[in-house]
Amino acid sequence: MGIKQIITLESDTVSEKTIRIPFEFTDLDSVPEGKLMDEYITITPLTVRSWFRVKPLLLAIDPEDLQVIADIHTETFDPRISEIMNKYDDVILSIVCIGLHNKKSDPSTWFQDTLKDNCTWEDLRILLNAILFRIGYNPFYKSIMTLKNMSPLSEAEIIAARRNLKSWTTR
Repeated sequence: MGIKQIITLESDTVSEKTIRIPFEFTDLDSVPEGKLMDEYITITPLTVRSWFRVKPLLLAIDPEDLQVIADIHTETFDPRISEIMNKYDDVILSIVCIGLHNKKSDPSTWFQDTLKDNCTWEDLRILLNAILFRIGYNPFYKSIMTLKNMSPLSEAEIIAARRNLKSWTTR
């Protein structure tokens, strides 16, 4: 993926436009008759309802493991990725299906099966990161981790710092 395409995807995400990621579905055995598969996977802005469904699944993943999966800016391959993806395979697939479906109803079984038949672990990781980016998870998490690394405060104290500031200014 070229830099121009990455910048376009990021700007579409920030402006809450629907993004389309090129994807080739090669195994269509799980797709019911009459359903057409596009050349793209479409990710719409996540609804609050979908967020409430995804959040407990994200909490089921150890924060250090999630950091490894979500760290897409490393230039070298981290050998822990395949181990972590295997450890949380059902959870990750559920997050991706809910994030892509992004509707009140549950993702259909055929949709989950089609993703299983056509995605590699790297594809699932990319889709997971796209969904996490859509909900603003990565920038928030990275900002907290950066502050944590630079500050003697704990994560909870960093988040609560704004409230503490207000209490000091009102005295």
